[in-house]
Amino acid sequence: MKKTVLKSSLLAALAALSFSFSSLKQGSLTDITKPYLGEYECKSATLGDTEYIDDFSYIRLELDADGTFTLFYCPKEGKKRSETGKYVYDKEKKTLGLSLGENGEFRREFPLKDGAFQITLPLGGKILCLRFEQK
Repeated sequence: MKKTVLKSSLLAALAALSFSFSSLKQGSLTDITKPYLGEYECKSATLGDTEYIDDFSYIRLELDADGTFTLFYCPKEGKKRSETGKYVYDKEKKTLGLSLGENGEFRREFPLKDGAFQITLPLGGKILCLRFEQK
């Protein structure tokens, strides 16, 4: 009886370990050591004092391992759209640098802390503020 319990306990432990490591097969070691990679959801989108997040079905920003990002967004009354660019993460300063344009004409840096960052830009005499949180 004790051998059966021991064998089933050992089998259960091995199964649990194999399931916990199976998720590592989908990604690479560099994905694990770069926790900033992945998808970020926009939680707030303001221009001046006006909140615009409810005008969109979604706004998401995805950071890929190859140093590119894609901004996906869909206005509630419109078509799905996307913009791509490049990014650089500075480990020492803990900042995310985003750049758009073929030669990176538009480049800004934003602090990334605890899986969240905020894009703040002047736009038409007002301040555009987008707050993203990692999913």
